[in-house]
Amino acid sequence: MMNPLIRYMVDEMDAAPEKAIPFRRYMELALYHPRWGYYRRERPKVGRKGDFYTSPYVGDTFGFSIGRVISDMQKVFPPEKPWSVVEMGAGEGRLAEQILHFLHGQGVDPHRFCYYLMETSPYHREIQRSRLTGCSLPIDWIDRWDEIPRGTPSILISNELVDALPVHRVRMDENGELSEIYVGWDEIEERLTEREGPLTRSSLSDYFSEMGWRLEKGATAEVNLEAESWIKELADWLDIGFVLTVDYGGTVEELSLPARREGTLRGYRDHRLCTDIYQRPGETDLTSHVNFTALQRWGREAGLHNLLYTTQPRFLIQAGILEELTSHENPDPFSSEARRNRHIRQLIEPGGMGDAFRVLIQSKGVENPSLRVLEELSF
Repeated sequence: MMNPLIRYMVDEMDAAPEKAIPFRRYMELALYHPRWGYYRRERPKVGRKGDFYTSPYVGDTFGFSIGRVISDMQKVFPPEKPWSVVEMGAGEGRLAEQILHFLHGQGVDPHRFCYYLMETSPYHREIQRSRLTGCSLPIDWIDRWDEIPRGTPSILISNELVDALPVHRVRMDENGELSEIYVGWDEIEERLTEREGPLTRSSLSDYFSEMGWRLEKGATAEVNLEAESWIKELADWLDIGFVLTVDYGGTVEELSLPARREGTLRGYRDHRLCTDIYQRPGETDLTSHVNFTALQRWGREAGLHNLLYTTQPRFLIQAGILEELTSHENPDPFSSEARRNRHIRQLIEPGGMGDAFRVLIQSKGVENPSLRVLEELSF
């Protein structure tokens, strides 16, 4: 019996002139179909029972470090004005819980602060509500930017959001022509297959020239045009504040290395890398590396100022995570002190889970902010 999501996809393919859909549409349906999409299913995605781990699941030090940066940022806002944090794609609310706990400990005034969660999944909203029940600081859920009073000084954060936006996949053929990858249905083998076809948008070819990215013959790459819309929309809303983006990715120079010749698209299921991204759509997390050169360029075009681009370990060290290391004599490796120290090392040591992540901080309406995280490290 055919997977209902595949059946839905095949119906779309049959209605299309090419008898196939662009990969971008395949990824959109696989992740966000209202009923069968991966992020719409009512099942754990993160943690031991899910398909992958994120930094907030390695103890609470990651969220506390973000909270420390937020606490520093809000000091540049007008002292009499209410301010907010907006977390986009908050998942199960674990990062929000850690940040709110830290901000409460810093004595943030609940009468001039609100933490907004921009979350489209009803399932995740319910988990967030349950997790954050009893929080001493104001929380609200929103669908659109206009639900927050315009002009509110704000800090907009996302952690592993942009890598899950649907991407176009393109390939440079042996004649030096750019084609787009489509997904079709093989009736004989009864499986989803790739095929190449014309570009669905002229901006796909413009993207490479604008980025200074020379795609080699036979190479495949992802183009995340959704990220451009995303950052320009939030930049248009923001009058004064900061944007903090944490995600897998790199610069154009990193993404165009020979090792990335096949692109960066990956599928994860049950904490394993999937060799076939077309098997079991809706049950597999799909992700591609974020082009931070593009995010910085698009942000600048939208009025944002690029303050910091660095690796996650370096960001955490600059944010003061080493101050949370505890000197102790307890020989028990499962003591709270030992576990906390182990979590910190896991986030910052070479070869740890933080190595693949990058952090981008942008601002708008803030002149030369004095932030600890922007200070150069000295050892």
